[in-house]
Parts: sequence; C-alpha cells; structure tokens
Amino acid sequence: MDKIDTQLLNRVLSKIDKLIGSEDLKANFREADAFLFHNNSLTPVKNYSKVDINSLIGIDYQKEKLLKNTQKFVEGSLANHAVLWGERGTGKSSLVKAMLPLFVDKGLKLIQVLKEDILNIFKLYNLIHQNPEFRFIIFIDDLSFEEQEKDYKEFKTIIDGGIYEIPENLLFYVTSNKKNLIPIKFSDRALDEYSRTSDILEEKLSLIDRFGLRLGFYKFDKRTYLSIVEFYAERFGINMEKEKLHRLAMEYATEAGSLSGRTALNFIKSL
Repeated sequence: MDKIDTQLLNRVLSKIDKLIGSEDLKANFREADAFLFHNNSLTPVKNYSKVDINSLIGIDYQKEKLLKNTQKFVEGSLANHAVLWGERGTGKSSLVKAMLPLFVDKGLKLIQVLKEDILNIFKLYNLIHQNPEFRFIIFIDDLSFEEQEKDYKEFKTIIDGGIYEIPENLLFYVTSNKKNLIPIKFSDRALDEYSRTSDILEEKLSLIDRFGLRLGFYKFDKRTYLSIVEFYAERFGINMEKEKLHRLAMEYATEAGSLSGRTALNFIKSL
C-alpha cells in the first residue's frame, strides 16, 4: 500500500511541476523557424530537419491534401487541424516537417511538443496570440493514448481552447499509429438502455473529431517500395544493376518485415 501511495504521490508532484513556472515563457520567433517546447521552455532549433517533399514517394494523395490545408492556413483562410495516422515508416512525420521549408517564407513556424508536455500547450497560446505576423503549427509526433490513460480528456479541452481562446494563427498537426488516437474496444460499442452507442465510445471518438483532416498512411506495395529504393540509390550515388538492386532490396525488406520508405532508406545505408 505504501508503495502504491508513493507512486501516486510522485505522479501528482510531476503534474504540479509541469503546471508551474509558465509566466515567464518567452521567445523571439525571428530567431528561428522551428522550436521545441519541453519542460515549460521554448527552445529554438536552428538546424531543423529540412525534408524535401519531392523525396516522399507513394503518398501523393496525402501530400496534396496536407499541402492544400497548409497553403490555406498560411494565407489566412480557414484550415483544419490534421491527424496523419497509419503504418510506420510511410512518411507521416516527414510530410509534416516538409511543410516548414515550403512555407517558411510566408511566416510559418513549427513548434514540436512531446507527448509528456501536451497538457501544457495552453501556455503557448498567449505567446502565439502576441505574434500575429506568424502562422504556427504545433507538431506532436507519434501520439497515442493507452486504455488506462485519461490525459486525452484534458487534451480535448486544450485543442478546443476551453476558457483559453485558440489563436487563429495556430494549427495542430499530429501523427499516430492509431486511427482514433485511443484504442477502441468492441465493448465500447455496446448499446445502453437508450439504444445508442456507448458513452465511452462517444467520449473516445470526440478527440479525433477535433481534427477535420485525417490522412491514412498504408503499407506500400512491392512496386512502390522498389521505386523508393531506386530514388534513394540515385540520390546517394549507388551504382548497381537494377535487377540486383531490387533483389537485395527485397531480401532486406523480408528480414526487416516491412515494405516502407524507412526500410528502403535503411537498405541503401546498408550497402
């Protein structure tokens, strides 16, 4: 019992630590284009990853949709928060990062927030409000919640704003391996006495409903995978007969258990 109480106390103290000390949060957004928000501090990232959108193969539909949404956003039009969900190594995070070099000249800034800091995002709102000449994307990579986690309820309020007004120059772009960010169980779909879907299911789905743009990323087929291999081989100066390149690439993918862009790049690195 004492051990359980100690664990609970540590969790409470951790929460308190994260909720204090935000009054002096400041940033010079002319100093950099990418930032990391962690432990109530906003750190400029001057050597951020500049992803070339043309290097992302096999996700043309997803590129078109996110490009259009981001274009509208930087131009001051209405745009949606976005979730990019699906298979690992298919370009979800890279596609988000590719938006910054494309639109940085139009005042776009990217702020990455780690999952452990998502409940403190509201502390950024005043700072973003005070810099209307810039457009901000808050990027949360690989976000998902387990069944026992309840932070998603607070995160819903943060996206909606609650008592805080969401800045009009802010969007959330989130990547995840889960379609709804939260596991949906068969029991969640049970009907209650009023013959409607369970309140538990509705509550879970209410988080994903905050995102008007939802883009699925699926397993690549063999043809797409080999096209990516060829692209990276050319980019990195790998001179090899195509048939041999394909054979080795498929052997590598079999061992890796994945036909993905990440597997293709790792294969090229292994040569």
